[in-house]
Amino acid sequence: MKRSLISRILVPFATVLKHAAYKPVTHKYPYERIEGYPRTRGRIVLKMEECIGCGACGYICPDEAILMKPVEGKTLTYPAIDFLKCSFCGLCVEICPRDALYMQDIVELSSDEYKDLTYYPEKMTEPEDLKELLPELKYVLKPVVDKDGMRYIKRRV
Repeated sequence: MKRSLISRILVPFATVLKHAAYKPVTHKYPYERIEGYPRTRGRIVLKMEECIGCGACGYICPDEAILMKPVEGKTLTYPAIDFLKCSFCGLCVEICPRDALYMQDIVELSSDEYKDLTYYPEKMTEPEDLKELLPELKYVLKPVVDKDGMRYIKRRV
């Protein structure tokens, strides 16, 4: 069935108008950031006082991203993670017998230099502060699903 010239012109406009009424789903990153979900696999942090230097995390790592490195003034070796190799699978966190490793909900990891993404034990002990990583961050968006669908609750940082 061949459509008329008028319907071929008006139907696309009607489709655009129908979608123009919807709220946008995007957010203005880095000014707005979606809050991490529970169990988000982000940056790995080391609790050095809990670590016994067993090396189980390095042994289990499927990407060979963890090497045990000595720390000045300490007798044990501690994990150093190359986040360019890491797939954030969480096996190192799960296998740690002393719960010395945990994952933050911060997934922002970037650098201009390769060597800056290898976190040595001293750097791994400091949990990242979101305000330092994203100084222009103004709002954190919390996703909420209710009977009307999904929406975000905006909270000032």
